[in-house]
Amino acid sequence: MRKTVLLARPHPFIVAEMKPFLEHGGYDAIKLENLADLAIQARSSAGVVISLAVSSSLGESAQEVLTRLRQTAPDVPVLFAGMLALDKSTPSLLRLAQHMGVEVTIAGVAPGFEHAIALGKPQTFVYLSKDDLADAARRAIAQRMVQRHFH
Repeated sequence: MRKTVLLARPHPFIVAEMKPFLEHGGYDAIKLENLADLAIQARSSAGVVISLAVSSSLGESAQEVLTRLRQTAPDVPVLFAGMLALDKSTPSLLRLAQHMGVEVTIAGVAPGFEHAIALGKPQTFVYLSKDDLADAARRAIAQRMVQRHFH
């Protein structure tokens, strides 16, 4: 039985690139249409993907989506996706964690990270960039990281 991953803050990159990536990894990627459905859909998902893009079809910020997610499904693993490289997105991820009042481990795509013990935990923010999915070697590492994170 395939597990579901919720695309909780859809953005064209997420739908065009992340959905096929997740489906290739054995997941059904479901796009969240309404923030009111987040709690129900997140609880039945193996994980949630939140875009860090400025805008999304949902109309809510990444911070709002993460806040709602943690209020209703605090243990669901989260993956953040964006156009920028990890080093450019780290300040945004740290601000999200600070807003939530939690210490997080940020895991980007790098050799060896697919074995990190932090994967699969709610306080781990996995980050995938568009470039991670464009490069075959990094895409393979990302695939293994996602399978461990969304076990």
